[in-house]
Amino acid sequence: MAGAGMKAIKTRIASVNSTKQITNAMHLVASSKLRRAKQAAEESSAYFNTLYETIVEISMNTKGVNSEFLKSRELKRRCHIVVAGDRGLAGGYNANAFKEAEKYMGLVEDCVIPIGKKACDHFSKMDVEIIEKIESVEKYEFEDVKKITNKLMDMFIKGEVDEVLFTYTQFHSALSQEAKIVKVLPLVFDKPLEYGGELYDEDLKEDDPDVFISEEMLQAREERRLIEEKEAEELAKKSQKAGMAKVKYLPSPQSVLEFLIPTYISGTINGGIVESFASEQGARRTAMESATDNANDMIQSLELSYNRARQSAVTQEITEISAGVEALK
Repeated sequence: MAGAGMKAIKTRIASVNSTKQITNAMHLVASSKLRRAKQAAEESSAYFNTLYETIVEISMNTKGVNSEFLKSRELKRRCHIVVAGDRGLAGGYNANAFKEAEKYMGLVEDCVIPIGKKACDHFSKMDVEIIEKIESVEKYEFEDVKKITNKLMDMFIKGEVDEVLFTYTQFHSALSQEAKIVKVLPLVFDKPLEYGGELYDEDLKEDDPDVFISEEMLQAREERRLIEEKEAEELAKKSQKAGMAKVKYLPSPQSVLEFLIPTYISGTINGGIVESFASEQGARRTAMESATDNANDMIQSLELSYNRARQSAVTQEITEISAGVEALK
C-alpha cells in the first residue's frame, strides 16, 4: 500500500512540475510582450492627446462650427465596440471587459463590433447583431480600424445608430488594469460616462414628467455642472495669463474639424486596442506568476508527503525484517 501511495505522489509531482514549466514559460512570454506593448501604448497616447486637444479647441472655442457628429439625438439604437484578448489564462481580464460592456446593453436596441478572438466568441453566442469584427488584437492592421471608423460614421449619418460606446481596458501598470467605457459618437468632450443601469435609464427619461428622478442623479448632475464651470474658468484664466493668440484654421474651422474627426475616432479605437493588449499581457503575466508560485508550493507539499510515505515504508520494512529474524530464533 505504501508503495502504491508513493507512486501516486510521484506521478502527481511530475504532473505539477510539467504544469509549472508551462506557466513559467507563459509568464516569460507575457513579460517580453508586455515591454513592447507598454512602449506602444505610451507612444500612441502622446499622439492621441495632441489630437484630442486640437479637436476640443476647435469644437468648443471656435464660433460657427456645426457638425452632425457633435449633435446628440434620441437614443434608439446603440453600437458597442468591445475589446478583449486573443487567449485566456489572464485572470479576470476578459470577464471584466464583458461585464463592463454589458452594463449598457439591453436598454435599447444593440449591435456589437467585437475586437479580439475572445470577444468574437463571446458575442457570437449572444442574441446580438455583429456588424463588423477584428479577429485579433495582436495581429490586426490599422486599415481594419479605419474600415470600422468609416462604417460607424456612415451609419451615424444615416441614423442607423444613435450612439457608439467603446469598451477597452486601460493600462495603468503591470499590476493594475481597469475596464473602461468611452463615448465615441456623438463626440462628447470632458464628460465621462459616469452612469449605468437604472441611473442611465433615468437620465434618458429626464423629460418624462411621470418619471421620478432620484436625488442621486440630480446631485451628480449638479456636481458635474459645478466641475465644468470651474474647469472653464480655470482654462479662461490660464489662456488669458499666458497671452495665447487665437488660432486661425484654414480653409475654415469646420473643414479642419471634419478632416480630424475620422482620424480622432480611428486614433481612439486604435489607442484602446493598444492599451488593451498591454493590459492583457500584464494580467497574464500576473496570473502566470501566481500560478507558478502555487505550483512551487504544491511541489514542496507533495515532496514532504512523499518523504513521509517513503520513511513510513522503510520503517515498515525494518519492522518486518526484525520480526522475521525473531521468528527464526
